[in-house]
Amino acid sequence: MKKGIVILGSTGSIGRSTLEVIEHQQDEFEVIGLACRENVQLFSEQIKKFRPRFACLFEQGLAHLVDFGRARKLIGPEGLKALVGADGAMIVNALPGSIGLEPTIQALKERRVLGLANKESLVMAGRLICSLIREKGSTLLPIDSEHSALYQLMEGKERDEIETLFITASGGPFRDLSGEELKAVTAEQALRHPTWQMGRKVTLDSATLMNKGLEVIEARWLFNMAEEKIRIVVHPESILHGLVRFVDGSLSAYLAYPDMRIPIAFALNGGQRRSVPFGKVDLAALGKLTFRAPDMERFPALRLAYEALAAGDSALVTLNAANEVASAAFLEGRIGFTHIPCLVEEALSRHPLAKEIDDLDAIWEIHRWAQGYVENRLRRIDA
Repeated sequence: MKKGIVILGSTGSIGRSTLEVIEHQQDEFEVIGLACRENVQLFSEQIKKFRPRFACLFEQGLAHLVDFGRARKLIGPEGLKALVGADGAMIVNALPGSIGLEPTIQALKERRVLGLANKESLVMAGRLICSLIREKGSTLLPIDSEHSALYQLMEGKERDEIETLFITASGGPFRDLSGEELKAVTAEQALRHPTWQMGRKVTLDSATLMNKGLEVIEARWLFNMAEEKIRIVVHPESILHGLVRFVDGSLSAYLAYPDMRIPIAFALNGGQRRSVPFGKVDLAALGKLTFRAPDMERFPALRLAYEALAAGDSALVTLNAANEVASAAFLEGRIGFTHIPCLVEEALSRHPLAKEIDDLDAIWEIHRWAQGYVENRLRRIDA
């Protein structure tokens, strides 16, 4: 029997790449359900091509623009819940932003195998998610290239063997700009990543290095490692995706062609490697690989992520929500590039402190507070 796959966020970059992997292994995988937020034209095309049993559009007002064909029509948050519960399929959560949290929680509660590409789930609710995995015996496979790399490098290793985890960063499009030059960065420039093809939110987070901060937080929960044992190293070539330093000083590294379809295929195949036609590394052609430390003065978002981890769960929720609102404001032309971390830092300095949170309602309450705080600050800036 074919393995059923449900893709949340099917029209985004991860969702499209997942469908390409499924096409490559079409004798082994079947698309059971698709969900997207608002890209109705591409969503209709995907429904026609892959013929899922279920199709969910999050934005109810756009539903009349979607050709659902023979798929069962699902709408909004309730539709996402119904989709996650469909037929015991593996769930790939590639939804962008905080919208992806509740489907993650539901998938784990229902003991689904979850391929997770939604960073915000672990950033907002890492403690709750880890608790659910222990309680339900659910399976979570990371899809991010860096976390997939670390997952594979750590397989079969004891935690007391490991000294440090290293997550690599391309450095984004502005890694060589001065602090003054960063003030003049435009949204168009920020959305041109030098290596990866990603959605707008992740691409902008990569430009500010907030993306790497979120990945440090993810790694803390995924691998049960203290934040001081998780480090970022800038690696412009994006060939080396993760390193593990062991207590004897030795290093193990994971190298791969920078193509998200490789870690996606690893996750879809249940942590097994399969032959894929998605690119191979030619070390001789590369000639050299370079590394350097990140500059947390020019890119304070990374510093803020570490500070939020040290402060506790409510700070992590605040960091994520404040960044979502501030990032949207930058893309709308309301604030400058360097104002994004400033607004996040201000929200963090005033957030309602709670060291440990394992309640979803409490998480959403803090999330709404942080959104409201930054939105109020933006209204004063607009005025």
